[in-house]
Amino acid sequence: MYILRHPKQGMAPLSIARAPGARGDGTLETLGTPGTHNAVLRDGSDCIVVHVSGGPVSLLVTAFLEQKGDPIPALRVDQIGLDRPGASAAVPAARAIVPAPPAAGGVQIGAQGITLIGHVERDGDIIAAPGELLGDPRSLLRLEGFQVVWPDRPDGVDLAYNIVVEGGGALPMVKSGKFCGTRGEARRIIAVTFALIGPRASQWRLDGTAYFSGGYQVPLQSAVPLSGPSGLEHLTAVNLSATLDEQVGAQRNPWQESASTKVFKSNGTAQQLAS
Repeated sequence: MYILRHPKQGMAPLSIARAPGARGDGTLETLGTPGTHNAVLRDGSDCIVVHVSGGPVSLLVTAFLEQKGDPIPALRVDQIGLDRPGASAAVPAARAIVPAPPAAGGVQIGAQGITLIGHVERDGDIIAAPGELLGDPRSLLRLEGFQVVWPDRPDGVDLAYNIVVEGGGALPMVKSGKFCGTRGEARRIIAVTFALIGPRASQWRLDGTAYFSGGYQVPLQSAVPLSGPSGLEHLTAVNLSATLDEQVGAQRNPWQESASTKVFKSNGTAQQLAS
């Protein structure tokens, strides 16, 4: 078990997520202080407890710099020593992980808006800045999986999403910060669903487009499964944004989160998402 901490006040927020494309078959569980959403450290009062089991896990640590040249904070990592029979209880010295600066000309993850990280057939892992497309709708290359990064997500609202894989059915629903899909398995995503959830979800509007092979474009609607006309076309690209708009509050959101667990169905497969 590890404790992840922000180094000090006045520096850029740090996002903590499982690294896309990295090897490692371990299980990662997180528990954070209020306001971190188990994924974002904003100052020295924040911390996230990480439990790793079953094998190694690689983390993606992203610094949200307001402008180029801002100092990059170093993540503080302390391992929690647990007594085990026949094992030493000594705790290794604390170490720091410094996020690598973006490559010249590369895409930086900003501090505002929704950034998408995805895995595209042949191209590997790619990043789409807020408002940009993840993938290329002009090609037939499969978008095999993706992760939503929403660093300035306010309390009371989140983005949940899942996919349907050809021959494999629906994958579990996840929330922002989690990867959904496969990598390097040549598996086709034939349907995708995005939904705004939480007590303030009705105040937000979800916009974007899902692109499928054959040139099909499907506008995003919260909690509505998206697919091509035959249901066999595969996902090639996607873009999305969430905008505060109190006028949409009158529209009923079928996935609005409550204090209890919601059970819903996607393509005939029951899924469960706990609040």
